[in-house]
Amino acid sequence: MNVVATHFALFTRLTVMTMTILSPQAFGSDTTGALTLTDFTPNSRDLGWYVVNDTVMGGRSSGDFTQDGGVLKFTGRTNTRGGGFSSIRTGSLRLDLSDHAGIRLKVKGDGRRYTWRLTTDARWRGRQITYRADFDTRNGTWSTVDLPFSSFSPGFRGYELNGPTLNAARIKGMGLMIYDKNDGPFEIHLGSVDAYTADTPFTLTRYHWRNRVLVISAPRQDDRRLQAQREAVAVTTEDFTDRDLVLITVVDDAPSTAGDRPLTATETAAVRVDLNIPSGSFALRLVGKDGSVKLSDSSTRSMAEIYTLIDSMPMRQSERARGHVD
Repeated sequence: MNVVATHFALFTRLTVMTMTILSPQAFGSDTTGALTLTDFTPNSRDLGWYVVNDTVMGGRSSGDFTQDGGVLKFTGRTNTRGGGFSSIRTGSLRLDLSDHAGIRLKVKGDGRRYTWRLTTDARWRGRQITYRADFDTRNGTWSTVDLPFSSFSPGFRGYELNGPTLNAARIKGMGLMIYDKNDGPFEIHLGSVDAYTADTPFTLTRYHWRNRVLVISAPRQDDRRLQAQREAVAVTTEDFTDRDLVLITVVDDAPSTAGDRPLTATETAAVRVDLNIPSGSFALRLVGKDGSVKLSDSSTRSMAEIYTLIDSMPMRQSERARGHVD
């Protein structure tokens, strides 16, 4: 075992926490059916938060948190010379969220990218696997971030694994982490952590600060313009994925879709209203991670044009600079 692994193993043994057994009934639900796991108010359950910085591996980053007025404030400074991460984590939990679709965070960030982490009883070579999902923040602005359980990737000490997939019925820990390969100060405020259900009505806000959205609207599913634009996406799948894009198809004569999810007639109508797309028309919309429309057209566009536009955006350039993409 090398020195880093030895330090990490020692730290793990020294930070064994008392397990908190929690059932969904132990938490409150809001009017949308979301399950509030914590909102940092005096009546909220103590999940036993503690700090883990890269100093356990010989790194130089710092971080700490405070709780006051219903907000957890996580601040510090990352240093990529020797690690580059800081995190806060809950004590050991036993939480079954199998009836839910993902984690919902209310956050106010500083424009940097953060990571939400989950742990279960899953192991790789006898060691605990960590599941992670990244999200972007907007400097000084509160926003709601939805992290579907399907978006969490398994890994071990920074290495991505092919599996197993996350088992939401056996969640044993949660945490907030910054590891965006940048040096400097960070500050993020966490207002609440919820588990949301699959029945939560679809809105474009679920993609804010996580994905860009390409919306294609057509009167019919056999519209030649619709087929041509979808084929253009299909032959550039890698470029599409690299730019954190999600495809939404809106049609009048068949179920519309957002990624792999079918949309109801009500949800489809809401997308049309949000993006000013009249029923029965062909339209193309590109929505940025900040939720604003970056491209609006009534004809098809080449994917090269769309990718060039995305690559000119400050947020995309920032992603490339910090190594989010190759």
